[in-house]
Amino acid sequence: MPRKVIIGQLSTKSKEVRDEFIKKMSAVGSFAFQSEPGVLKYAAFVPRDESDQTTVFAVEEYKDEAAFESHLAEPGVKALIEWIGTGKVLEGAPRILDLQYVDDFYFSRGEVSKHEDPCVVIAELDYKPDTVQKSIPYWKAVADTGREKEAGTLVYGILRDPKEQNKLFTVEAYDSKEYLLDVHAKSKAVEESIKNTKHLREGLKHHFLKIQGGFLYKD
Repeated sequence: MPRKVIIGQLSTKSKEVRDEFIKKMSAVGSFAFQSEPGVLKYAAFVPRDESDQTTVFAVEEYKDEAAFESHLAEPGVKALIEWIGTGKVLEGAPRILDLQYVDDFYFSRGEVSKHEDPCVVIAELDYKPDTVQKSIPYWKAVADTGREKEAGTLVYGILRDPKEQNKLFTVEAYDSKEYLLDVHAKSKAVEESIKNTKHLREGLKHHFLKIQGGFLYKD
């Protein structure tokens, strides 16, 4: 069974509500880290743009669908979902992405758990119809290079949404923004990917995030 990755983007009614959301999600993450072996990532983030005081992102990774269903059955998770549904938490509907990794194009390093402030990025890539597959060999090279040669690339994953055939997503974490820009972005694999696939894209959006609670790595 493939791993399951959930990315949530939510707008809360106020900074105070967002703070409470992060507190509750962090408590769920602490339990998941200790007691749910099938939960591999569970973390809350806010935008690095401090003018945005209400958006919160969630990244969750599960060993498989069964681990996800088991997680949803936990009392703490049920309580969190019930609280979110009170009408007092969110401004508008949340955006929830149900994703799968592309092949084995992912890795995480234990060092991310020790890092107080990794540079976290979620990217959304829109492709022209029926061109995603042409980009896959270049993404493989980027993932392999990060895994084998970039000690400061702490988390990296290429994901797809089965319901959106013309999109890809990435979840990334780096030792610093400088490492992202000066090492990862200047690698031969990234340069080749841009040179050979940029013309296939119709859009690219980056979310630069700061972790607030939870975890991005589990043995």
